[in-house]
Amino acid sequence: MYEDSWYAFVPDSHKKDDVSAQGIKHRRKESLLKQTNGGSQIPGSSDPIMELFEETSGLKGPPQATLARRAKSYSDFYDVAMDYLKKEARHSKPEDFLETFDSKTGKVHFALQFEELEDDLLDASQEEYQLYRDQLGLSERHLDSLLSDTTSALNLLAGLSESFKTVESETTAFQAQCEDLLADQKRIRDLADEVGTDLQYYAYLEPLTRRLNAPGAGRLVRSDDFLDMLLNLNTCIDFMDQHPNYRDSTVYKTRYTTLLERALNLIQMDFASALKEVSDDVAKQLRLKVHNETSEYVLLYGKFEKILEDRGPQLKRFLQYQEFAFGREQDTKERRSYVQHYHNLYNDILQAYLKSREQVPPVVLKNLRKLGPADSIPEGDFEALARRSVQYVLDTCHNEQTLMFKFFHDGPLLTEYHGMVFWNKTANYAERLHDNALSHLVTLNTFLTPYLSHGDLQRICYLVNWLETTYISSGDEESDADQPADGRRWIAQVLLSKYLWPTMDLLFIKAAGEIEQFKPSQEDLRFATKYIPLAGERKKSSTGQTAAEKSGDPDLQAPTALNAYPTVQTAVKLLVMYNEGSYDRPRSGDVLYDIVHQTTESLQKAATVIKRNGVIMDAQLFLIKNLMLIENLFMTHEIPDSVRQSAEFDFTPIWETIQELQNRRQLFNPLAYIRPLVKGELLPAVVDRVLDARKELEKVLVQQITAFTKTWQARLAEKDDQKRKGVAKDLDAMLNKVFDDETTRAALWKMIRAEE
Repeated sequence: MYEDSWYAFVPDSHKKDDVSAQGIKHRRKESLLKQTNGGSQIPGSSDPIMELFEETSGLKGPPQATLARRAKSYSDFYDVAMDYLKKEARHSKPEDFLETFDSKTGKVHFALQFEELEDDLLDASQEEYQLYRDQLGLSERHLDSLLSDTTSALNLLAGLSESFKTVESETTAFQAQCEDLLADQKRIRDLADEVGTDLQYYAYLEPLTRRLNAPGAGRLVRSDDFLDMLLNLNTCIDFMDQHPNYRDSTVYKTRYTTLLERALNLIQMDFASALKEVSDDVAKQLRLKVHNETSEYVLLYGKFEKILEDRGPQLKRFLQYQEFAFGREQDTKERRSYVQHYHNLYNDILQAYLKSREQVPPVVLKNLRKLGPADSIPEGDFEALARRSVQYVLDTCHNEQTLMFKFFHDGPLLTEYHGMVFWNKTANYAERLHDNALSHLVTLNTFLTPYLSHGDLQRICYLVNWLETTYISSGDEESDADQPADGRRWIAQVLLSKYLWPTMDLLFIKAAGEIEQFKPSQEDLRFATKYIPLAGERKKSSTGQTAAEKSGDPDLQAPTALNAYPTVQTAVKLLVMYNEGSYDRPRSGDVLYDIVHQTTESLQKAATVIKRNGVIMDAQLFLIKNLMLIENLFMTHEIPDSVRQSAEFDFTPIWETIQELQNRRQLFNPLAYIRPLVKGELLPAVVDRVLDARKELEKVLVQQITAFTKTWQARLAEKDDQKRKGVAKDLDAMLNKVFDDETTRAALWKMIRAEE
């Protein structure tokens, strides 16, 4: 606030003259050092005292800031001075003191000198304190000026604070006004942008209408912005659906929908015309001359593969990308109004594609007929025919799938649309395309059915086992380089599951039905123990060979199976043929049930005839031997259970209702039947039963073994040892003659001797 020189200002100290003058002014009239009795005087000269308190030269500057040391009181100063004077008087010579005193003071009276000296001491003592008082006064004035300046500065700051508050309030009001203006500006800008954004959905109509209705609009499909135009049409239709309250939104939606139909119609016409052009050319060349396999492939597949490349990338992108797959299951958005138009296009494209492939089945059937004659062929020729025909059809189906994926790979037509129906047409495009690719399997099955139906079961078993080994089982293990691809493996599995396995089941069921119609001869029913050949012998025919040797089946060439009943031999052959195979295919329980059930019934019928013509023991041994052969076959070949689900009528509720009415004596009362009829108690119930042919067989086998063991237990119960030994010998000879298996004979002996 002030310059440094102002703070450094200190007034000049008083001159010696001022001090002396001030001393004269404050001189006392009477000295305080006088004694009350006035009788004592200070001896000696006063010169030393004057010299001691002789003032130095005047002060040149301000005093030091520290206080000078002073006596505690004036009386103390007096005592100190007197002691000093006494010491000086004692050590100095009298003559020198008088000379000095006389030279300086003259003839002045000692008392007067002392008073003057006292006044000088007082003045010198007060000069320093006077200087401090002046400094304090100066500091007080300085501090007062500082206080006044501070007060004025505070007042100025208070005024500034009030001014700032006023400015702040005015600034706040101005800021609020500016914010309101900015908010209005933003609202107006957003409104303008929104109006401009919404306006573009209206402004897009006229230029697009001119493009789609101009001459040569069909070439738009190959333009680079055609698909973007479709997406813009979709966006405009969505906008009109989302803002139904906008002006003329319904009119604009209708016009945009019309333009979308026009654009989609251009795609359909371009794709259909390309397919028709290639199809007509291929059909013409197929009619002109006979082509080999390579030329047929070029005509049926090579020419079609170039269609998408010739039509440009826009059509390829439309058919092979998910961008235009509207209405998918994972699409959570609301179904849009234009989705149906796209699916109508998909259906038209699919129809055009399937129509272009209609000329392939006649070519396939013609080539299959070239492979083999229509009439029956030998077994060896059938195997070669079956292999060639199956491989040809599998290759054809694989080529159809490859062409399908080149057209529609990951596109809208190979996408799943669950629950979508348009005009009574489901959107299962992928299923229809796959069915078309696999339709040649129907032609193959139709071609092979005459050879399989009129031939031996070994034909279809051979064909099934070859397909399972070559195309299916090889996919589960490390396959060689010449093994078929996974695409053919899947096609082969479809061929087996839809055609060959059901056909094989029907043929085996037909063969099982022949067991029921079997009529045994007298030679087949001669099972008396005296006619049974020894174990290991074979019943030979007139040609000198057994039936098993003719068939070449190792299971039938076993000694036990050779002497079995003909229906048992047939059943064993059927069970082994049906169960064999390298692939774990589903074995039908109906087939196994029919074989075992028909065989059991035929054995029971034959046993009845044997028992009627001979003895009951022969019938028991006949059943035990043949039934155990089938039972052992189930265990050794791990044949599945022969179970059939059967629905039967259960008349138990009817009999219970009639019994209840009879107990109430209302059996002949017509009114009593009203309530049971309403509740359905007079109707038979449909019960699902599980029929197990193996359990039926085991039940009959247990019954016969039980009856056989009881009979021989009774015979062996003779008390006579000779007779008992003879009976045991006859039993052992009979068992050795009937049963080849030592285990079976031992088991029967053990059961017979169980009670012993």
